[in-house]
Amino acid sequence: MKNKISWNNFADKYSASVHSDKVMNALIKDPASAFHATTWQMIKTFVPDVQDKQICIPSSGDNHAVYAFAMLGARVTSCDISENQLTNAERIAKKYGYADNVKFICSDTMRLDEIPNNAYDLVYTSNGVHVWINDLKSMYRNIHRITKPGGMYIMSEIHPFQRPFDDNAKVVKPYTDIGPFEDETDINFHWRLMDIVNAIVSSGLNLLHIEEMPAEKDYEWPFWISLEDHIKGVTATKEEVDQMHDWQHYPMAALPNWLGLAARKE
Repeated sequence: MKNKISWNNFADKYSASVHSDKVMNALIKDPASAFHATTWQMIKTFVPDVQDKQICIPSSGDNHAVYAFAMLGARVTSCDISENQLTNAERIAKKYGYADNVKFICSDTMRLDEIPNNAYDLVYTSNGVHVWINDLKSMYRNIHRITKPGGMYIMSEIHPFQRPFDDNAKVVKPYTDIGPFEDETDINFHWRLMDIVNAIVSSGLNLLHIEEMPAEKDYEWPFWISLEDHIKGVTATKEEVDQMHDWQHYPMAALPNWLGLAARKE
């Protein structure tokens, strides 16, 4: 409940940043830009044509993946725990003419009560989902439930190896310390690679492929600038971003930044 309240309170400020005309026009120009290039290749490998496919995005957040799939002709269900996030996402879908391809449903990713069994060709979760989940087994049991037999689950997520360190590669907590980490507004979890993989496998999904990826160079919003700082207008020069991707200048670049997984419901 605390996280739901927090995201409802933050939703308008978040939307102003992630749904700006500049961001949306870039997405319309290239829907694949909603995904890390390696994640997009995974999607193209396991779901080569998303036209008319039924796709569910639990914890849809910024809804960039939702819009991208809708732009490519899929029938998309956007689920999130925050009503205000979904209201803003639906407003943007209507503004740009993609609302007919998307259903917006307020639903907890660990339950997905409103979602029928065996309904989706693809379930996709994007970066920043798992940190809000307190029960991975329930999350993946329900992802398995709503996926069609033969359908796919694909995820892209911040790599768990990023969690124990600060920006200077100083260890600030053990990798084994998964939380919960609670402050005045949020409760977070730092799941390990084994926690995510074991939850997927125990759900009955058949894990097919894993990718560990470096961050792509993004001069508008570098990987190592936090959401909070990005919204405040914190930026970096091109030279600073280039250095961020050189592990000899910025040690965190020596670790994988993103994790990608693909699994099938047999």
